[in-house]
Amino acid sequence: MAFGKFIIMMFAVIGLIDGSILALVFRKRRFYLWSLGGAIAGAIPAWYFNWYGLAYDSYGFWSLYLAYLLDGIMVACLIIPIPAFILGILSFIPGLRYFISNLGKGLIAIALVIGVYGCVMGNSREVVEYHDIYVKDLPAAFDGYKVAQETDTHIGAYFRYTDMPAELLRAKNEGADVLFFTGDLIDDVRYMPQVAEDFTKAEKYFPDGIFYIWGNHEYYRNQPLIEEDLKNTPVKMLVNNHTYIEKDGQRLYVAGVDFPFARGTQKEIEEEKWADEAFAGIPRGAPVIFLAHHSDFIDQGFKHGAFLTLTGHTHGTQFGLFGKPIITPFKYTRGMYSDGTHYGYVARGDASWFPFRFSCPRELTIFTLHRA
Repeated sequence: MAFGKFIIMMFAVIGLIDGSILALVFRKRRFYLWSLGGAIAGAIPAWYFNWYGLAYDSYGFWSLYLAYLLDGIMVACLIIPIPAFILGILSFIPGLRYFISNLGKGLIAIALVIGVYGCVMGNSREVVEYHDIYVKDLPAAFDGYKVAQETDTHIGAYFRYTDMPAELLRAKNEGADVLFFTGDLIDDVRYMPQVAEDFTKAEKYFPDGIFYIWGNHEYYRNQPLIEEDLKNTPVKMLVNNHTYIEKDGQRLYVAGVDFPFARGTQKEIEEEKWADEAFAGIPRGAPVIFLAHHSDFIDQGFKHGAFLTLTGHTHGTQFGLFGKPIITPFKYTRGMYSDGTHYGYVARGDASWFPFRFSCPRELTIFTLHRA
């Protein structure tokens, strides 16, 4: 509830700033009315976003499409300030007032189109990403082995629990031998029993099973409840430990770690400690896939010799141009990374708790392993 109030207040302030700057762009005398209107235009969508997150399952699809519209307005509120401020400054140049006013109208229209389009398409479009991973000394039994990664479904208002069976079936239809789920499964834990049942039914899809690690949202929502339900499924949990998949007497090791909530140096210490625990006992030179929710663990995967580290968490920032992120708040933000020998992958996620995506579609990821 406190977070919800913060979101409403934040967007009210952003909207107030938008209204104030646009009043400058359009050279309006009743400055205070534009400021007030902007604050209302920011606060109402934010209020609906919070309300819809709790009430979505009690209303029809009209509430979802209204959410797309209002979420799109929230995005527009974030897009407008900087370009509008530039236009406001330019509006003082003699002879440009009319031209700048038209540009301001165009800015509002473009921001709204980007916002609404990104919410609708971001929540409905998913792509399958395919990657071939060539591994030196990969056991012959795993040559051609297919790995599916799913992550960040955030089951709730925008990716509903009823969507999960189709998502699991999609991975199965890609011929995956195993499914790795790298955290942030669910936000609306009321439906965790149904999701656990979906995992149980999906066991037959993947010959070598389903492996799971914690993300941060499990802890935000109700990690003990989620854990209790998962214990009643065939899902194999990895928390700073490892296991292996065996075929024809040959082994592929799978290590997994928890989510670090520490910051700075303490976070680095925690990551190193947990990775050491996860890899402890794995024979030197053995093939390892390393699972982590936070993409910073890719460094630990490189250090410990995992040929492939799979992560999520960043959602690829959900925004970009030409398939690339515009900002990179994480060292590893989106896609494939390598130190020349080992690979680390940051998936964009199967869904999100906020539907907007632009040039950053949802993804299911399929890795095919090959002997180098």
